[in-house]
Amino acid sequence: MSDASGVSKPESKGMGVVLADFNNDGWTDIAIANDSWPNFLFLNKHDGTFEDASFVSGIAASEDGRYEAGMGIDAADVDRDGWMDLYITHLDFELNRLYRNNHNGTFDDDTYPSGIGNKYLLLSGVSMKFLDFDNRGWPGILQANGAMVDNVELYHSEVTYKEPLLMLRNVGKGRFENVSQSLGPDFTRPIAGRGLATADFDNDGDVDIAVNVRGDYPVILRNDGGNANHWLEVLLIGTPSNRDGIGASLKLVSEGFVEVEQAKGGTSYMSASDPRIHFGLGKRNRIDSLEITWPSGHVDRLTNVPMDQIIAIKESAGIVPHVFPKLQE
Repeated sequence: MSDASGVSKPESKGMGVVLADFNNDGWTDIAIANDSWPNFLFLNKHDGTFEDASFVSGIAASEDGRYEAGMGIDAADVDRDGWMDLYITHLDFELNRLYRNNHNGTFDDDTYPSGIGNKYLLLSGVSMKFLDFDNRGWPGILQANGAMVDNVELYHSEVTYKEPLLMLRNVGKGRFENVSQSLGPDFTRPIAGRGLATADFDNDGDVDIAVNVRGDYPVILRNDGGNANHWLEVLLIGTPSNRDGIGASLKLVSEGFVEVEQAKGGTSYMSASDPRIHFGLGKRNRIDSLEITWPSGHVDRLTNVPMDQIIAIKESAGIVPHVFPKLQE
């Protein structure tokens, strides 16, 4: 279906891909990070074909019109306005770009207004994930870094082959601060990072990290303490929608605070992450409602949703029994 759908027509050097609904029409779109080529945005036309909106949307290039070494990519609602924003990593001497959704089919390059700016110009961002690591309810940015060649210092003395991970905490409304140094020596140890995935692998309510490292053992980082704040994790079971509920939109309201998440496809670079939807709830003490709009168009509206639990929700049936074993230490 590649040619017939329209997604195979432009030539590219695709590295990362994320599938999400960027125009809130209920249909999954495709965003692709391309290496030294224009990034792609394909909008779903609801008939098995896609419209190439790459240049019209504003994500094809940086704010100054440059095609950069696009690698990792993910989507999240960083400012909690109900619309998916985009982050794309690039290699050294290029900026990592945050594209803010304008609700009208276009994006603004928000790299400088968000506080990210050029602070990480010497890092080679290879892959990334949006991650609410401390369950505050605001998606932060986790980035794996590492130069492409192991002798990079011979011609760029400011750059190193192995580089530490980067964690940017979302302090609210899509403004970010670097908190990497507070996350322990294992987090800041330089590595040649490549693939990056996230998962609550011990089912304790905070999201953990796995990194594929070039020429070395993989890194597994367990999140200790993120579950000090309240949380909820949701496993989707689609019927008649696709089994994993990819394309579903989830709207959670907790004491007036609204979080919109999507069951996305793809994300990052050379990676696949835990498909469960994770909500950080901070110090809020109740969930007022959880509304799930499935790809089929069916809407499930749930109240009396428990906190600090992993739950399975089946389309049209609500919460159903499912075992999520805890890691025994």
